[in-house]
Amino acid sequence: MVNFFYKHRHKLILIALCAFLAVGLSSCRWDSSTWYVKAYTSYGQEWIDLWDGGKGFWNTLWAWPINLLSWPIAWLCSTIGKGIGNSYFWGILFTTLIVRTLAWPIYSRQNSSSLKMQLMQPEMAKIQAKYQNRKDQRSQQMMQQEMMKLYKKHGMNPLGCLGTMFLQFPIFMAMYEVVQRINATTTVVVNNAVSYTYSGAFALTNTKVFGLFEMNTSFFQATMWYDKVFAAVVAVLFVAMTILSQKLSQRPQKYQKIHPQDKNKQADQGKQMKYMMVIMNVMFGFMALSNTSLGIYWLIGSIYQLFQSQVGRWINAYKWEKAQKQNNIID
Repeated sequence: MVNFFYKHRHKLILIALCAFLAVGLSSCRWDSSTWYVKAYTSYGQEWIDLWDGGKGFWNTLWAWPINLLSWPIAWLCSTIGKGIGNSYFWGILFTTLIVRTLAWPIYSRQNSSSLKMQLMQPEMAKIQAKYQNRKDQRSQQMMQQEMMKLYKKHGMNPLGCLGTMFLQFPIFMAMYEVVQRINATTTVVVNNAVSYTYSGAFALTNTKVFGLFEMNTSFFQATMWYDKVFAAVVAVLFVAMTILSQKLSQRPQKYQKIHPQDKNKQADQGKQMKYMMVIMNVMFGFMALSNTSLGIYWLIGSIYQLFQSQVGRWINAYKWEKAQKQNNIID
């Protein structure tokens, strides 16, 4: 079982990621009468709306933890934005940087797990070679036991990579919701006749980027040509930064040794990852075109992720050298 999770870890990560995105983002596409596309009110009212206006199982599963994070993040974004000319752009920018920095330990844990997996490779290869021609049940059980001892020795959990995704996903969805809702308006109809529209508690009225480009629109809805161009540039830059980050993260470190027998496996995995990433980049690129403010948030996040991954590579290189003096064990 342990060997199965290790061999197919890339596929499992992609499957889990796609499942999360499919369920999570689709759950954010309900009609405008649902609670979370409304303008923000008070924290207490948010919970009342959740309780009274639920949409069944998925609302209970996704909305509660996301709401728990969304409202405080929206407050932070609004507080920052109001302190800088009531600016939506600066609010999103600094909030993204703060939230990403606070979530750095989750990324660091994932990064450390990746390095430990590299350090385990020689010992893992020996165990696999030992039982290569022994396919009986007892031998396979013994191999699994040795694998578990190896994981325990290095303080590794074979499903740890999936665990970090579970931790990151609510943060991702909460920020997504903040961008969608912070400047939303809600229209209330009374007795099917009188109606009024109100802005949320955290609304930021200055929605221009550098006083020039409208961000509270989309490529398809913008009326001015330069706003359309800006929306397209944001989407293209976001996809380009995402691809660059993916390329750099897949580039092997100097200390990584790829055995000849593993090259074909890595080539196959690389093709699968490439096709999946192309599909995801097209999907997210289209979503960025459909919401300029969302595209800006993702662009800021992708730039930060690029910086984060490079810092992670430097840290891993340092830890690798240190581990060589400690019997390949990372503290």
